Amino acid sequence: MSDHLSQDEIDSLLGMMSGGGGGEAAASGGGSDRGAVLTPVFQLFCDKAGDVVTSVVTKKVVFASEPCVKADMGAVGQRVTGGSLSLKLSFSSGLNGDMFLIMNKKYAAVLSDLMMMGDGNADYAEDHKDAIGELLNNVVGAFKTAFGAEIGAQISAANVEVADFDANAPSFPTDSMEMGLAKLSVEGTGETNVALLFSDALAKDIVSKKSPPSNGGSVGISQAEMDALTSISTADFSSSSGAFGGGSDFGSTDFGGGFTAPPAAGGYSGPKDNIELLLDVELEINIELGRSDLSIKKILELAPGSIVELDKMAGEPVDLLVNNKVVAKGEVVVIDENFGIRIVSLIPAEDRIKSLR
Repeated sequence: MSDHLSQDEIDSLLGMMSGGGGGEAAASGGGSDRGAVLTPVFQLFCDKAGDVVTSVVTKKVVFASEPCVKADMGAVGQRVTGGSLSLKLSFSSGLNGDMFLIMNKKYAAVLSDLMMMGDGNADYAEDHKDAIGELLNNVVGAFKTAFGAEIGAQISAANVEVADFDANAPSFPTDSMEMGLAKLSVEGTGETNVALLFSDALAKDIVSKKSPPSNGGSVGISQAEMDALTSISTADFSSSSGAFGGGSDFGSTDFGGGFTAPPAAGGYSGPKDNIELLLDVELEINIELGRSDLSIKKILELAPGSIVELDKMAGEPVDLLVNNKVVAKGEVVVIDENFGIRIVSLIPAEDRIKSLR
């Protein structure tokens, strides 16, 4: 194996620094570019929906997503057949715009009946709108937390609004929307199709937050800087001292011409000789499921069987605290007969440092 970076690795480095050259095109709202940015967001939504609904209805539920494309009501009508519902989600902060989940009434009844400990065979009724709306509120809670961590923003949204939907005569404008189609399968009840529609405003906002700022397609790297990049060897990164060329105080390296390499990943780029002295120090770790405020009267009324409602929705990640400081978020899992958590995101190092001040 060569010690020097390959051309592909060099291209990858330059692509990361220039944002792939696609930020400006995506921000302009082009269908294919915008769909490419929205597809992983739709995938994240489907993953969280599957996890939350599975935990609520106690049956395996999977949302298998397809790539996002420009909205086509004809395609929605063909895939989401029979009577349909529109579940509208309006973001109020962190994101701007609306999202619409289109699903078959029959499967809204299936999920609602399973939520209420039924067998999933109930016929659709109007009261199922409230149940399916509450289920989507839980899904949105998990999605907001996960996507908010990605973009570094606190996302909030209004409660879901449920209404009848006709693909031939939608009650909202669809001309500039993007959509993602997914196959919904519920263990023991077959499968159906659902569609998620992104309003033009929401699609543009997601693209602007997911795409790096455009610098006119160039980061101004000179030939000398390019030559410096090509001369970097992988051996330089594996030095036991943690620095380029064996140095011990590496924080950033100047290649000349004003181009400076970023410090090593992980937030710590200084000497590592003394950090080993702290590795055996034990810290208290706690997992916080949620919190609630109760009056003294309510606390005194607590008895076996009382239920205390927490400030987190079902499926929303729990907090991992080290010395009472949140450092990560995770999902509750069961290991043999013990509870545990699977880490899904880490609090940025800068935020962790600020919390200690």
